[in-house]
This record gives sequence, C-alpha cells and structure tokens, in this order.
Amino acid sequence: MFSVPKARVFGVLATLAHAAFLTAQPEPSSHQPASHLDQPILFNVRDYGARGDGKTLDTHPIQNALRACADAGGGTLLFPPGIYVSGTLEVFSNTTLDLAPGAILQGSTDIRDYRLGSDFGLGRNYGVDSSGEGTLAGLLLAHNVENVSIIGRGTIDGRGDEFMDFSRAHVSADFDAQYTRQREAFRTASASLEYGPVEPKAHGAGRPGTLILFFHANNVLVRDVTIQNAPNWTLHLQSVKRATIQGIHILNNLLIPNNDGVDCMECRNVHISDCDIQAGDDDFAIVGSEDIQVSNCSLVSRSAAIRLESTQRAVFQALTIQSNRGIGIFHRAGRRTDSVLFSDIAMRTTLIPGHWWGKAEPFYIAVSPCGHNSCEAVMNVRFSNIEVDAEGGAVLVGDRANPIKGLVFDNVRIRMRSPDPKIAGEVGGNFDLRWTATSMENAIFKHDIPATYCRWVQDLTLRNFDVNWSSGLPDYFSGSVECEDFQGVRIEGLREIRTAGSNNPAVTMRRGSGLNVSNSTSLPETQNLLFLDSVTGVRAPGNRAPR
Repeated sequence: MFSVPKARVFGVLATLAHAAFLTAQPEPSSHQPASHLDQPILFNVRDYGARGDGKTLDTHPIQNALRACADAGGGTLLFPPGIYVSGTLEVFSNTTLDLAPGAILQGSTDIRDYRLGSDFGLGRNYGVDSSGEGTLAGLLLAHNVENVSIIGRGTIDGRGDEFMDFSRAHVSADFDAQYTRQREAFRTASASLEYGPVEPKAHGAGRPGTLILFFHANNVLVRDVTIQNAPNWTLHLQSVKRATIQGIHILNNLLIPNNDGVDCMECRNVHISDCDIQAGDDDFAIVGSEDIQVSNCSLVSRSAAIRLESTQRAVFQALTIQSNRGIGIFHRAGRRTDSVLFSDIAMRTTLIPGHWWGKAEPFYIAVSPCGHNSCEAVMNVRFSNIEVDAEGGAVLVGDRANPIKGLVFDNVRIRMRSPDPKIAGEVGGNFDLRWTATSMENAIFKHDIPATYCRWVQDLTLRNFDVNWSSGLPDYFSGSVECEDFQGVRIEGLREIRTAGSNNPAVTMRRGSGLNVSNSTSLPETQNLLFLDSVTGVRAPGNRAPR
C-alpha cells in the first residue's frame, strides 16, 4: 500500500488532456498497485508546493514530488507553465519529467543550493566517475537508475552567465608562446575576450557542475526539450546503456568554457538525432563508448563539433558543422578508436583567437605515445561525402610506434579559405596538439599549413579528394597533401585547383614507403604535382603535371 498526495492516475485520454492540466482522477485503491508502464501516475509539482514564480526557491517541493513518484513505483512529474527555480534535484528510476510548453526549470544562482558531486559517488577520474569542472553537482542528477525520461516542449535553463566573469579571459599554462609563429603576440591573442573563453567566477569554484547528469543508468530518453545557458557540461551520460536523445535544442553561450553539449562516456547503444547544439566547448564529446549513432544534427562550437576518444563502432551522418575544429579524434590511453564512419556532412571551420583548442582543422587526429609497442590507438576510420570550407588544414598525427591505421577519405571536397587577416596574423600558421602533446615544445608550435598533413600513418587512402585554394591566402599555407614517416599511402583522383604562381607542390612526401598516386591533377597544369624525399616503392600512373 502507499499514499500519494493529490496523485492522479491517467491513461491515454489523460495524456491527450495534458494541456488542460487534467481534471482530478481518483487515487488508486489499495488493491490496485500503481504500475509505471500500465497506469502511469501524474504528479504535478504545484501540488507539492512549487510556486513556479521565478523567485521562490522550489528545490524542496520538487524533490518531494520526485520522492513521492519514486515511492509510488514511478510516474510522470509534470511542470506546468511557470519558472521553477531550483538547486540540485535527484531523479529516481521509472520517472518521466514532463516540461509543458512555457515551463522553465531554472537553476538557482546561489551556489549554496547545489550539492557536492561526492554525495552521488562522483570523483575526479576523467571518463569514469567525473563530470564537468569543479566538485559540485548541477541541476538534475540521476544515479544508479533505469527508465528515466526528460520530455516536453519546455526549457531547462542553467543561467550560466551568472557564474562567469566576463571581464577576465580564461587561460591556462598548456602552451609556451616562444614556440608559436607569433610568440608574444600569440599569447596576447589567446587572452581574447571577444571570442572567449571567459573566466568562471572564483576560478571555477563558483559555478555548479554538469547541468543534467545520468550516472550509471539504463534506458534513458531525452526528447524535445530546450536546454540552455549551461554553466558547465550540459548533458552528460556516464556509464549509460541504451539511451535515446531526440529533437533537443542546446543553446549555450559561446564565450563560456567547458559547456559541452552532449558528453557520452563509457556508454553503450546510444542514439542521438534531430538536434541542434550550440556550445562554446565541444558539441559532442564521446569517450570510451561503443555502438553510438548520431544523425540529422546541426552543430556550432568554438572548440570541436565532435570530439572522440577510445570509441568503437560509431556512425555520424547527415550533419552540418560550424566550428573552430570540426572533427577531432584523440588517443592518450585506454582502448583504441576503431570502426568509425563520418558521412554526408557540410562543414565550415573558422580560425579564432582565444584559449580554445584547435586551429580551424576540419579533421584532426592525434595520438600520444603509449609507452610500449603493443598498444593500438586509432584505426579504420572513414570520412565520405563531405563538403568543407576551411580556414585551416587537416592534421593527422600518429606515434612512431603506434601509427594511425586504415584511414579513408572518399569523395571529400575542401575549399581552403583565407582567415580574417588580423586573426591570421595573431594565431595562424601553427599546429595545436594540446591534450596529446608530450611537452610544451610540441603543444602549439609554428608550422606551415597544408590542406592535409599526416605523420606516422599506415594505409591511408585519399580517393576523389578535391582541394580548391582561394586567392589572397597567408604565406603560411602550403600544398594540398603533405606526409612524413608513412607506410602505405594511396592517393586516387586528387584534384587540386589553385591560383597561378604558387611554387608549392600539390603533394609532398618525405621518409616513407609504399606510395601510389594515380589519376591526379594540379591545375593550372604548370603547377608541380609531386615532390618526393626519401620515399621508396613509388607508383604514379595516369597523373598530370608530375615532377
């Protein structure tokens, strides 16, 4: 037996009458126990004392409603139109949060209203038990749960701006300006306030944690809601099996650091579709996960649209991307990244100052040394049917003992665009290998920018690969493909178009073996197609403008 204050049982007809907030229904009798699946129970947060006036702190009434829902075996927690201000809320199994149109669940701006992450078993092990920056929990947290949904046309608002100091730039000592092309001018540009990131108050201790966190959960659904103004990570799935995220809108301030859109770590069987995500930090950060599908999404980021690490069997398709770095794959430790597909993508990358990682690379893969010769890092990744406007080049850097293996670029067209001249002069012409760099010397450093650069790769294929260079580019741009220390590179149908007068070969290959270049051209035909230095096993049939 149980007693639920003002609970209402509803079925299909009650669901259809949702917008009218439902007329009262009889409470279940003692011989008819509530069933979350057969006879969902509706709990209205206002019935538990929530004011929804945008002023009153509604944490306790909402938490009481969540506990009543859990005590009843599950049900739906309804937020009618209104603004519900709250601190940390714990969500339990078999619960659906339903935000009606006009309902806003709004995070409190008083940092004392947020609980410690350690209260829920969170630690500081990245990809395992940590979430966001700092030690606090955020607004919604579900730990050790199953069958939890967040649905509706309402809004979850983290009020992230309230926790930021917009007069100070967010910087850290993860590079040494002396190795960059611009030296001190680069350091100055990295403290940009115009492009961010800005500094969280109290050096990060004064902001809540991840806005919405599922931590060790099964059967998760997030659908239709708008999630905005996250002060930290936005939506984090940690150790989640079977999740669907569909039709959500994430609208974050592009100046705020660490406000990732969707983080998916140690997850299995996750499907994400029909979303638009705007975040200062990565739109997707997927780490240590398997069987992931992302489709039909629009992505905007000051960092990477997609960040991947130690992930296997993942598909990304039908995406639009506007970002600093487009697609990034990293490897520092742990499992390899294997069997990943990217297809049908339209992308624009833009060079920006500020302390964001990335230099407008449309494709970026970087591997740290693993410390022994038996590890595998990144292999069997395919990019196909992709249109790119880029202000920086692709960077593919493996490790001497652990090369990137089996990359395929098929039907990829890159239009190399000139960055804003002021920004190019401040930060352009550098490689950015932070996170996988082994020293300050190779964190951010001066380097000419080809459309595609690779080092320590094995079995790389570029097929039907077009590079069209615009006019008026900075002098630090070079050729279309440059590879060093490689084993097995196949270039089939490269087509380079650039302005007359350039002395850069289309393809430059150094210190490698097993090169096959076929059916490739560099236009105008006076251009140099191929330059080789210490390369063995070369085949170059059917090309034009060879050297």
